[in-house]
Amino acid sequence: MSRQITIRRVYRASREALWAAWTEPEQLAAWWGKRGWTARLDSIVLDVRPGGVFRVTTVNDEDGSEMTNEGVYTEVAPPARLAFGESVVTFTDLGDGRTEMTFHTTMEASAALRDRAAGGLASAFERLAEHLGERS
Repeated sequence: MSRQITIRRVYRASREALWAAWTEPEQLAAWWGKRGWTARLDSIVLDVRPGGVFRVTTVNDEDGSEMTNEGVYTEVAPPARLAFGESVVTFTDLGDGRTEMTFHTTMEASAALRDRAAGGLASAFERLAEHLGERS
């Protein structure tokens, strides 16, 4: 069953800063994944061009289990929009030093799995805020 997830969040950062956080391996490694999981820098492939690969493996800090997210970039429009796999992320300049990020994805999953995925994404996007220097 196809499930949609859309998360909107406003960051106190420029579109360019958010773009870099999504497209530079060292930055992605700093925030990608649910809290309690660590992205392995050596696993990250960000070939940011249409037809290029997006791949990152995260490791559970407690039990060492791994999860890989991957897709192929279908749209790359710096610094406004990235599309890869079933996911699209857009960055909208709000004109006051803030940027709205909208993340949308479609997944074939049960409602329970969709809810777990949405929770993991929300946790990762909180880590992204911290990476950008925001405090909760």
